[in-house]
Amino acid sequence: MIFADPVNNALTPTNKNIKPVALLALVSVMAVLPACSTVSVNKQASAKTISAQRGNIVTDDKLSSDTASVLLSAGLNEQACMQQFDLCLTQLNDSMLNEHYRPALAVFSELYYAKARELAKSQDCQNALARPPLDPYYANASLDDAAAKVQKEKTNKCLVSYQGQLFDAIKSSYTYLFYDSLVHDFEGADKEKGRTKQQNRIPSDIDIQTQDIYNAASNDVITQLYQPEGGTNRMMGDIKVEYLPTTATSSDSIEQAAIANRTPLSGKPTDQVKVMKVKLDNYDLNVYLPNENNYLKNANQQTSALADLVSTYELRLSGLNSISKRPGLGISLVASLDDRYTTTIRQLLVSSLSGRLNKEASDGSIDNNTRDKAQESDASSRIYPTGHLLMTGLIKPTGDSVLGTLSSEQLDIHLYNPYRSESANILGDDYPLAANFSAGYGLWLAENQLDGVGYLNLITRQKEASLPKLFMLEPYDPDKRVIIMLHGLASSPATWVNLTNDIFNDDKLRNNYQVWQIFYPTNLPILENRYQIQKLINTTYQQTDPKGQNLSSKNSVIISHSMGGIIARMMLSDDNLANNLDALDDKDLLANSSQRQVDAMLKQALTNKELRNRFELSALPQVDTAVFLSSPFQGTDYADRWFTRALRRIIYLPVGLVKTVTDNLATIAIQGDLAQNPFGALYLQNGASQLSDKSSFIQLTKDISINKRITYHSIIANNDADITKGLAEMQPAGVKLDLSQEIAEDDDSAIEATDTSNTDNAGADTDKLSSKALVAAVTVDGEIGQALTSRLSDGIVPYTSAHLDGAASETVINGGHSIQENPQTILTLRRILHQQLKH
Repeated sequence: MIFADPVNNALTPTNKNIKPVALLALVSVMAVLPACSTVSVNKQASAKTISAQRGNIVTDDKLSSDTASVLLSAGLNEQACMQQFDLCLTQLNDSMLNEHYRPALAVFSELYYAKARELAKSQDCQNALARPPLDPYYANASLDDAAAKVQKEKTNKCLVSYQGQLFDAIKSSYTYLFYDSLVHDFEGADKEKGRTKQQNRIPSDIDIQTQDIYNAASNDVITQLYQPEGGTNRMMGDIKVEYLPTTATSSDSIEQAAIANRTPLSGKPTDQVKVMKVKLDNYDLNVYLPNENNYLKNANQQTSALADLVSTYELRLSGLNSISKRPGLGISLVASLDDRYTTTIRQLLVSSLSGRLNKEASDGSIDNNTRDKAQESDASSRIYPTGHLLMTGLIKPTGDSVLGTLSSEQLDIHLYNPYRSESANILGDDYPLAANFSAGYGLWLAENQLDGVGYLNLITRQKEASLPKLFMLEPYDPDKRVIIMLHGLASSPATWVNLTNDIFNDDKLRNNYQVWQIFYPTNLPILENRYQIQKLINTTYQQTDPKGQNLSSKNSVIISHSMGGIIARMMLSDDNLANNLDALDDKDLLANSSQRQVDAMLKQALTNKELRNRFELSALPQVDTAVFLSSPFQGTDYADRWFTRALRRIIYLPVGLVKTVTDNLATIAIQGDLAQNPFGALYLQNGASQLSDKSSFIQLTKDISINKRITYHSIIANNDADITKGLAEMQPAGVKLDLSQEIAEDDDSAIEATDTSNTDNAGADTDKLSSKALVAAVTVDGEIGQALTSRLSDGIVPYTSAHLDGAASETVINGGHSIQENPQTILTLRRILHQQLKH
């Protein structure tokens, strides 16, 4: 209360004492009132909001915001819910008053998976991974029998519960995803009958989150199922497995069946074959594989076909320019075969050492390696089907209704070949299957030391020749065209990593082509390499398609680099090189009568069929397109420079090859005479030396012709950017500018370039770019002046050596000799392949 003075209305002392207290009380009330509000508004980045909305137990290891909100609305604590899980689910179910059933399935699927993850981390389940101690007297020594029995019971109970939660997560998420295709037999379903089927509904965050849960739970079940017994990551209780017989209908040998990848059982290769039944607690699991030999072989013993099953979720592939994926349903897996071939530096060094130690007996008896040599000479033994099988895993609970699916205790596990199966039928509708096409290729490259072996093959002295090998990068498909890739000197199939991966990443190319890569020792004489590689390719076509009726035996493409291009051109020619041997005659050398006699006898030796086959060329009938990358058809002086001559001296021919040649011609001349003779040099010079523009080999082969039915293209490198720009000014219509790095601004001068990658846009306005811009590639249209051609070179191979008259297209790429790695080269190759598919 406030008292006033009746005279001057001044405050009395009582007033003065009360006023501060009242003001303080008033301020306090005002301060408290805002604190009673439960809502505050703050700004945050949109990316953080989106991330919070889309995260869930799979991605962030915590419940999604939607599931957390449902628990909060039901008055449930997340930790308490995990502790009393069954009771929590009951109370949660009672709290859901919404008449729509579908959203609840998403919540339950996430809770089931969250519980499974919690169980997997618990000590009881972790005991399944424990290993006996190395020292029985250590602190963690084995338990006594009674304690061990109790622990085992707890562990089995935990594992059964863990698997059960995974199965429930799969069933709930599956029911959510295919809700519209299932019969609605739950209470209150009649209220939903009036709702129309939402065929074109835009996927929501909850849809994506629930699909993640389905995939993650499926991944855990499948990878656990194929963990070897006693494996370090196996978390499964007592299971009973029955392997079902897969009787083959083919009479092919095991090797031929693997190469041709035929269908072991009657039907289509995309058919799913039941190979295994698993009993786990109350659940029955049925496992299905594709009807292809590579997938079914030995499946009834769980060997080879599914030896080492890895989820691509667990792989981080580095070193690839991109990861080739196909979005869709299911999980991407890679199965590595036990009997796959691998090549390592250690294997090569051991082989070289053993070759030196196992010398032939002085009495001429056959050495211990003769049998291995005979097997190596069999081309079919050097054809290697892919050792890494791609799979897409999908788990389908049985049942065609909501409640029927949720209560199902039978799960069908389907493993598809993603190359052949692009979709799977679920409840009458087709859905796209997910795939990671880079995974198998990446694993193959990682475990094979291809580059190192390629170099060592060149310089390691070996007793016997390491003959060419052919690697199939996917299971053979009779309905796909074949791309054959040939690397260059001191190289390996690893040189094609970016091109191959880009083919996998291009849907049209991936669906129409399969890749075969040749790995050959570049120290061998080129004539011998051509003969062995062509024999290997012919054998592969014969093994896969004996009648030559499949699409895979037609319209094949050869892509080759450097020395590989020289070999490829010979495989596409019908010339007889024996007719050109007179061009090798050295007049000064033949002035000596004894050398003339040697020369005549050497040519007479061509009556030997095996030797004649090396000189008589025959174009591969399956190939109709070729692309040559920086190939020195006219040779190169780079092979005669002092440092390359020094290197050539440490490149060894296989001892066995030299001995075979010299022994067969022993009656003609000694080895020294053979090496000096131009004809003898064709087999006593290593491959690197034969690339010299002065070599007998180049003189013999530089003018060979390509079969007229074959369309061929040239891609040539030039390492001088100024010269490339000069060529661009002469050929403006075919210029591609290098936009792989920032272009420096230059206001004083500019060049004009037209992007003609799209022929429909050929009349588009030109773009003015800085004169500092680099020209990445130029498609040559017409003749190039001699003044310019004499200056074009990649530093190793001059343009005049790589140029081929009659090429359907010629593209000059700005860069060095290794242009197979250049993005513009890969883009040019992809255009050529797309064009080839039109014919």
